[in-house]
Amino acid sequence: MIRLENVVKRYNNKKANEFEALHGITIELEQGELVAIIGKSGAGKSTLLHIIACIDSYEEGEYYIDDLLIKHLSDRKLAEIRNEKIGIVMQDFALVEEASCIDNVMLPLDFAKKKKKNRRELAQQALEQVQMGEYSKKPVNQLSGGQKQRVAIARAIVNEPEILIADEPTGALDTKTSEEIMKLFKGLNEQNRTVIIVTHDPTVAEECQRVIEISDGRTLS
Repeated sequence: MIRLENVVKRYNNKKANEFEALHGITIELEQGELVAIIGKSGAGKSTLLHIIACIDSYEEGEYYIDDLLIKHLSDRKLAEIRNEKIGIVMQDFALVEEASCIDNVMLPLDFAKKKKKNRRELAQQALEQVQMGEYSKKPVNQLSGGQKQRVAIARAIVNEPEILIADEPTGALDTKTSEEIMKLFKGLNEQNRTVIIVTHDPTVAEECQRVIEISDGRTLS
């Protein structure tokens, strides 16, 4: 389903301050896997995540989703893939703090290519999946960190993506809340979603079916 073949990522390409962040990454992920990507700060984890999420480009190699070659796709097509096929959960939640939970969750539906009339109903269903249904009208800035992360996950799954990507989703949470969030990710994975979690936390990695370690822009395992 997800296949990277000798992917190289450079910043400031062909300039005096050129920096190669990824050195020929080759990874294959099957539909329905729960995978952790681990590594020290600066190892290239976030760079790899941005490429997998179709947020960033790459200079060499190839990246495929369902045999679709990602390189050279238009910005419009990439945005469509991000909106419909990939759900992204960020460490800092990236929510609109003054807006309600349900309004935050509806945002991806507003940008969907195929407009849906029952947007509010779909957003409510997504909130209920993450045990936040009763908070739908509450402003995000009145929530705890764990509750915000649940809303962020609801927003990521509202379009029912096949791939769910999380960047350090437990990094700002306490141990108990982290365990609850990981239980939630495992439940979403059991619905045959491919779940990719970038983390520096070995406890989180142990909860995953497979661990890919990145060091200095290369895969170690």
